[in-house]
Amino acid sequence: MTQKGIISLKAGLLCLGATVDSDTAAELLEEYPHFFDKGFIHAVNIHLRESNINISVAERFSIDSPYSIIKDGGGYRVRGNGYDEPITFFDALPHTGTVVDDMARLHSDGCINIWPSTVCCYDEPDRKCRFCSLKADRSEPVAIDELCVGIKRLLEQTPSYYMLNFSGGTYRDPDNMLRYWIELTKAIRAFSDCRIAIEFAPPTSFELLEQLRDAGCSAVIMNLEVADPELRKEICPGKSSIPYERYHAAFRRAVELFGWGMVSSVLIGGIQPKEDIIRECAVMASEGVFPTIMPFRPMDDCELNGFSRCDPAELEEMSIVLGGLLIKHDLQYKKQEGCTKCGGCSLENDCYDSLLKSE
Repeated sequence: MTQKGIISLKAGLLCLGATVDSDTAAELLEEYPHFFDKGFIHAVNIHLRESNINISVAERFSIDSPYSIIKDGGGYRVRGNGYDEPITFFDALPHTGTVVDDMARLHSDGCINIWPSTVCCYDEPDRKCRFCSLKADRSEPVAIDELCVGIKRLLEQTPSYYMLNFSGGTYRDPDNMLRYWIELTKAIRAFSDCRIAIEFAPPTSFELLEQLRDAGCSAVIMNLEVADPELRKEICPGKSSIPYERYHAAFRRAVELFGWGMVSSVLIGGIQPKEDIIRECAVMASEGVFPTIMPFRPMDDCELNGFSRCDPAELEEMSIVLGGLLIKHDLQYKKQEGCTKCGGCSLENDCYDSLLKSE
């Protein structure tokens, strides 16, 4: 399969999900008990050729997907739209007997994703981001001491190159949540020098960004999600209280602190004009921020669950442009950390590689 074929297949899987027949599902569930958990963070992560891919298999929108995951001899394949390719699943993480077992997922070889907070200050009527499917299962983030017991045990049982990627709901407000991340990073640094990437909303005080850097965080993610400020108010009624200009001020300060390309931000395809996304990617990249284009998926538990899925062709078109911007501004995903390096939820890393090979 050509690199272009991989990109097109990945675009389809990201946007449309896949079905799984009952026999294949039964076998997968024995090895991966969380295989059919709903929500973005629990979607299935696979490896296809040289690419990581995050696929929704448990949401209603994936029922009519043209793609299917099937058991084939001793392995698995993905079929549909003229493709028939072998895939592998990432190993289940070691059991720790702690709270970490319920929230840690291996999203690629070396990237452990953990969501300590499912409670969000924007998760209120008329304030919740309309694309968000996060459901609160506790009233506050996991206590740092409790979380670190599990993280320490997990890291002791995984290869030394594994990194941690933290994300989750914004508890109380962005500043309060960032203070939690600072203290968590300090606690992890007491027993590990692993790389750490953290996602959060821009704080009111940029001194907190400096404290996070000093605590030992390796890379940061601040997701703008919607480029146009007026459309942001409609789609992110609560979070849009953080102005567009504030995001970019935070981006610039974070680049100063963490380095060129060590700050990233997600834009969501399919819920806003592609021209807005491409224009915003150019602005971010010129500032040393690594843009990521993730397709909107109408998860069952989000307000926009009846909204149309992102068009795979449009996602591919935008991502090719972004791949060129990454090359132009020397934003190398292999130097990144966490989600941005993993690239399982987007195409720009694949497009970056494809464009480099064609030069």
